[in-house]
Amino acid sequence: MAYYNESKITYQQLVMEQIKIIQGICAKELKDGDKVLKNAMGEQVIEGEDTRYSFLQSVELLGSMLTPYFGSMMKSEDGKSDLFEEFCEYYDTELIELLDNEDFQKRVKDIFGIEDTKKIKTDPKLQAQVNLFLLNDKIKEGRKIFRLLVKVFKANDFLGSQSYGEGSGDGDVDSGNDAFVDDEEGETEE
Repeated sequence: MAYYNESKITYQQLVMEQIKIIQGICAKELKDGDKVLKNAMGEQVIEGEDTRYSFLQSVELLGSMLTPYFGSMMKSEDGKSDLFEEFCEYYDTELIELLDNEDFQKRVKDIFGIEDTKKIKTDPKLQAQVNLFLLNDKIKEGRKIFRLLVKVFKANDFLGSQSYGEGSGDGDVDSGNDAFVDDEEGETEE
C-alpha cells in the first residue's frame, strides 16, 4: 500500500525532522541497547538500539543533507580541511585501520599504558576497551560537528529567526527561505 501526500515537503522540514531525530536520541543516555536476561536455563541477549551509533549516523546524515549549502562553512580554522569530511572518515574507520596511525597509537599507549599496540589485536578484553574508547571519541567528534551545524543554521537564519526565539513573535517560521549564505564574504546565493 502506497501512501500519498499531496502537500510538498520543504527542504527545511526535512532538516527539522532530522534534528528532531537527533534530539530524541540525545534525550536518552547514549548506550548499548542490548539487555541480558538471566534465568535458570542460562542467559539470553535481547538486542536493542545502540543509541551511540544512532547518534553518529544521524549526525552524519544531517551533515550530508547540509553539505551542498554550507560546505564552505565547515572548514577548519586554517581553511585547509573540511571538518565534516574528516568526521565522516573517522566515523567510517575501524580500529584495525587506526592501529596503523602513529597519532592514534600514541594516544592508545598513553591512555591504556601499553608499550606495543599489537597486543590489542591478540587480547580480546583490551580490544573491547580500546573499541569503547574509540566509539566514545567518535561520539565526542559527532557532538562537535552537530554544534557546528547548529552554528551554521543560526549564522544563515536557515530555519527562520523565530525558530531561535528572535523573530517578531507572531509564531510563523519562514520555511520557504531558499537563500543561503555560502561563501566567505557572506554574500547570499540563491
